[in-house]
Amino acid sequence: MASLFRLVPDMRAELLQVNSWARPHQAGFAAAQRAARYGAAGPEASAFMAARRETTLARLGEGAASWNGWAGEMARLRGRIGADGPLLSLWRLLADVELVDEIFEGEFNVAGIIFPAAARFAGSAFCGDAWFSEAHFHGPASFRDASFRSDAFFDRAHFAGDADFGAATLHGTAEFRDMRCEGTACFVEAEFTGDAWFRGSRFDGVTQFRGVRHAGEAGFGECRFAGAADFGEVEFAGNAGFEEARFGQLVTFAGARFDRGAWFSNAAFDGRSNFERARFRGRRHFEGISLATQVSPVAQQIAALERLQFGRR
Repeated sequence: MASLFRLVPDMRAELLQVNSWARPHQAGFAAAQRAARYGAAGPEASAFMAARRETTLARLGEGAASWNGWAGEMARLRGRIGADGPLLSLWRLLADVELVDEIFEGEFNVAGIIFPAAARFAGSAFCGDAWFSEAHFHGPASFRDASFRSDAFFDRAHFAGDADFGAATLHGTAEFRDMRCEGTACFVEAEFTGDAWFRGSRFDGVTQFRGVRHAGEAGFGECRFAGAADFGEVEFAGNAGFEEARFGQLVTFAGARFDRGAWFSNAAFDGRSNFERARFRGRRHFEGISLATQVSPVAQQIAALERLQFGRR
């Protein structure tokens, strides 16, 4: 029993041992948690968040090995904390990466980095090439309103939670090949000035590309969309490739505009598909596609009545 009573202080001590920078700021923990929830940061919360930012940037500068060593320790402690609410809140406070509205001059390279909790880069500007190749995001990742002024590399990145690129601007080539997102992938109203390559990527949750503007090539060949996918009102100024893609549920291209070639060769539509008001100004390639058998609502109602009549449910 005594060991149970020691668990909370021991875990807190271990968290502070792994995050020694936070010890002088313990008075600001609660204030920082309130600020994260309600948005108002007092002096103690501001001091804590400034120290966390400085430590995050310094650790990133030490390279992937140093960072992932810390991330591994945080993952180990997360497993021991379990469902303890206060300890879990403290863990998140120390594990979150909060680099919002930053300006990163030059190349930003976090390839292979493990983010143990939330990673927030919303509103940040990446002036040089941004390398997130093979990065692993264990929590939600936000790049909303971010600006990538050169090339952006997210190839083989793994998002275990939601990935938010809503209203982001990508000026160079955007590489998302073989990426996986287990949560909601949101690119609503993002703008791709250069080519965007998602070929071979896997989207396990809902995929949202509504209102995206593609000025260059858009490659979604061999992608797997397990959840509903929304490409409504998307503008494809260059070629759009969805060859051999698989759509597991409803997919909509309603109101989309294809200015050049639209390639859907050998694509599989396992759920409903909607191309209402879609405009094709170039060649259309739908050869070899497979469509799900559509059952009308009337037929579904008749089948339900028959099951009731014969006592089946």
